[in-house]
Amino acid sequence: MGKMNFRTTSKYFNYSGRIISCSFSAALLAPGLHMHAGVNNKAGGEKPMNVLFIMSDDLRPNIGCYGDSYAVTPNIDRLAASGVLFSSAYCQQAVSNPSRASLLTGLRPDENGVVNLVTHFRTKLPDVVTLPQLFKNNGYLAYGAGKIYHDSRNTIDPASWTESVYAYNTGRYILPENLEGGDKQNSTECVEVDDTAYIDGKVTNEAIKYMHRARKDNQPFFIAVGYKKPHAPYCAPKKYWDIYENTVFEIKNRERPEGSPQLAFHSNQELRGYKDIPKEGPIPSEKEQQVIRGYYACISYLDAQVGKLLDELETQGLSENTIIVLMGDHGYHLGEQDTWCKSTNFELDARVPLIIAAPRMNGNGKKSDAVVEFVDVYPTVAHLAGIRLQGKLSGKNLAPLLANPGKPWKNVAFNQFFRPYGALSGNRPQTHMGYSVRTDNWRCTNWYDLSTGEIVEKELYNLDEDRIEVENLVGRPEYRKVEKQLAKKLLDYRNGNYQK
Repeated sequence: MGKMNFRTTSKYFNYSGRIISCSFSAALLAPGLHMHAGVNNKAGGEKPMNVLFIMSDDLRPNIGCYGDSYAVTPNIDRLAASGVLFSSAYCQQAVSNPSRASLLTGLRPDENGVVNLVTHFRTKLPDVVTLPQLFKNNGYLAYGAGKIYHDSRNTIDPASWTESVYAYNTGRYILPENLEGGDKQNSTECVEVDDTAYIDGKVTNEAIKYMHRARKDNQPFFIAVGYKKPHAPYCAPKKYWDIYENTVFEIKNRERPEGSPQLAFHSNQELRGYKDIPKEGPIPSEKEQQVIRGYYACISYLDAQVGKLLDELETQGLSENTIIVLMGDHGYHLGEQDTWCKSTNFELDARVPLIIAAPRMNGNGKKSDAVVEFVDVYPTVAHLAGIRLQGKLSGKNLAPLLANPGKPWKNVAFNQFFRPYGALSGNRPQTHMGYSVRTDNWRCTNWYDLSTGEIVEKELYNLDEDRIEVENLVGRPEYRKVEKQLAKKLLDYRNGNYQK
């Protein structure tokens, strides 16, 4: 997506019969949600800090406040104006179950044993204390609405919650033509219905009910809200599709990076599993446009749900003592690099949106370009709430960046992914693991043969001028020094020597 460009133009859109103007240049400048400058502390008998923890499925930083030229996202922009936007945040593995397990345990995939879609982190770490569980153990009401952990029945974690979380495993479609047959029908759906006709609208209502319940019980809350969108199928009420009715989306960097190894890619199985997408060969341009329009429609639908949550906090007078975290669980490809969806080690899949809005932090309304990781979120939220940790974590508390977004930082992030792609289901063995490190200007990935421990493929990309890999520079004499330095970081990471 390139470097940040906080535009000064305004967009006009209609969510519910009202025309609203949003200036994205103001998104990181204007005060909002009544959060003030200063530092966060709980001295003097202040109320405990609540936490509203919002996670979106498959959301890459295609958001107005991140400089996206297409996205209409006034509510997420409003949240960014009241918190710190992290422009260089990275997940630990670009697929739901490993990413969420890592985020919520504060441990890296090789530490908690979760690298596929079916393994539960308690298989390896039965006594680990998760982030919501930490709050529950400290007298909070810990509620989950929607997809927080991976939402299959065997990966939901009852120990994390005050009460059980409902798994929304059905209801992705509305149209009869998409309700027949298997789980994957058409890749898109546009229907003139209310927000609550689809899952995410229901999740919003559920989260708001939890807010009311916590206030009635006069207890602090940790409410995690997990939205399905913009995950495929790209289904959203028609009014969100209408926002992008006349938009022509450009797909840049369509080619695979020059010199990149085959192991780095998959065959786009996730998108090609829908019945309206060709099983092989080129995807027609009209279908590409429909898919991308659907992705953006889902982002605006998500944004409207976020707006309802923020409005409810205001209505209930909870904004002054509620920490709000918003993120996508991993990045995404929309045709770039000959790739659709996620499940690679490339920048587009590893990079995530992350906004943390904590009351009275000096950095609110600004952005941080520090390289940060999802494992950093757990210790940060606990620190902001004044809760002592219960166990070892691998991340670093980001509170100093919330106070001073320009503060010098470690500026290194790690992620990983395996091959073959089919091992995601747990029914096939993994043969190779790619470990990847991101620094200020570079991404380096080494692929290990899991049977021999040998490195079989190497990748080195200069991302200084753009946030996308274009040419593999491995073996070039002029880059030998940086390649050696990053390879050492990857070896340490693979061996469990994690740096903070």
